[in-house]
Amino acid sequence: MREHRSLQANASLETHEGRPTSPRSLRGRLPNFLVIGAMKSGTTSLFQYLRSHPAVFMSPLKEVDFFVEERNLGKGLDWYRKQFDGAGPEATAVGEASTSYTKYPEYRGVPQRIATWLPDARLIYVVRDPIERIRSHYQHRALIGEEHAPFDVAVLRDPRYVDCSRFALQIEQYLQHFSRENLLVFTAEELRFSRATAMRRVYRFLEVADQHVPQTLNTEFYTTEEHAAYPPMAWWLRRMVKKHLPDGRRAKKLVDRIQPSLARLGLQKKGSTQRAPVVVSESVRGRLEDLLRDDVGRLRAYMPDDFDGWGIA
Repeated sequence: MREHRSLQANASLETHEGRPTSPRSLRGRLPNFLVIGAMKSGTTSLFQYLRSHPAVFMSPLKEVDFFVEERNLGKGLDWYRKQFDGAGPEATAVGEASTSYTKYPEYRGVPQRIATWLPDARLIYVVRDPIERIRSHYQHRALIGEEHAPFDVAVLRDPRYVDCSRFALQIEQYLQHFSRENLLVFTAEELRFSRATAMRRVYRFLEVADQHVPQTLNTEFYTTEEHAAYPPMAWWLRRMVKKHLPDGRRAKKLVDRIQPSLARLGLQKKGSTQRAPVVVSESVRGRLEDLLRDDVGRLRAYMPDDFDGWGIA
């Protein structure tokens, strides 16, 4: 994927961002594909299925968030390269997965940075019934203590919920900098109910053997129910630990070991994280459909002919 061109672009952006280039910063491997989202659309499962392929290397840390200025951009290119130190010569597809890359306009400039640093990157975008995605997004934030307003209030007051479900809007940001051939879009419903078919499409897109079947293919990773086992304090600790550990799995294991102590200290009340599933009322569903209808209409241009738009006419 024209590594020399990528390295030249990397060098120019380092200078532009105010970080001087050096021979060291021009060495090492960079990813040639990214899973860019969407949040709460099965990207963790996709991450796990991809990492099982012998010709694919995924960064140990999911949600690297490097191209987001408010997240990890300031850590520099050398830090980003280190996320892929484990990629051996057998890995022809090297990637990472960060759902923050499709959270425009909350995070701006992401496609431009990716195009400058990784001009030939292939991009994988998983989309989901947009209202179900909003419901799951809200429930996740409520469970980890970041959302306290009722669903009917929060999702109409905070534009981030709807914006992350404006899939065409997110795609359009990337198509200003990448060709359509560099972008694979498919649905979370396909990944969930036709998993083997979906993964063959992904493998072909990455130009690796599509006959591979992950041993974990029948596993759905990190559902909302699994998230519910973490109290807000544990989620806070996990986020803090992940900043200092390169492997997100180690952060989760560490917090799992700490969690009984949180209970003994009274920081985790029994049953405090168990909440009834959010039910979307008909009135709120109608208002959300009105907000999303135009975007779903534009999304059809990027989907197969039989795409039904999740019933949003």
